[in-house]
Amino acid sequence: MHSLQSNSFLGTDYLQSGTFKQQELFRDLEEWKILKSLHGFKPTLAGTIPLDIDTETSDVDILVKFNVPAHLQKICYAKFRNLPNYTFSEKTMDFRLTLVCRFETKKFQYEIFGQSLEPTEQYGWIHMMVENRFLKLADPSFREEIRNLKRQGIKTEPAFCKVLDLKGDPYKTMIQWNQKTEDQFRELLIQKGFQINPN
Repeated sequence: MHSLQSNSFLGTDYLQSGTFKQQELFRDLEEWKILKSLHGFKPTLAGTIPLDIDTETSDVDILVKFNVPAHLQKICYAKFRNLPNYTFSEKTMDFRLTLVCRFETKKFQYEIFGQSLEPTEQYGWIHMMVENRFLKLADPSFREEIRNLKRQGIKTEPAFCKVLDLKGDPYKTMIQWNQKTEDQFRELLIQKGFQINPN
């Protein structure tokens, strides 16, 4: 397991020196005080923009932890209800209550995803960490293949499993790969014809 202390994805500083889209996201988060508004819920960015595999239609995923579901609903309503296409819903995922708040600014579509788990224990984060390990190890053609599949409307986890020829439920498969070693990641990439980045 990778240490959380040294994980740059836990903050937003990396966005400031990142791609154009990442820098734009940093400014948007600041302008609308989105993470500040969610301060008590440990807001953590996940998804495709942090990984630089986003497409034109990618939204921004923010993972949060709630203790009392109604508190999150109240804050989201107070802070974001006046933004375009605001919705708030609840569903059950893996037997766990999950709250989803969506809204838009002029530049981005946002999805706040709340569970009673720490953001770094939620599947959205674990998927991102596994995807990041593949992206860091593989040559740039791997990232392009993922992005091309996403442009065709394929979701992120299924896109990774398709490129890597991994069978079964893509969401569960990504969770299983969180337990694998760096050598196993390398081995699979080489087997699928990708060059490995020198460290």
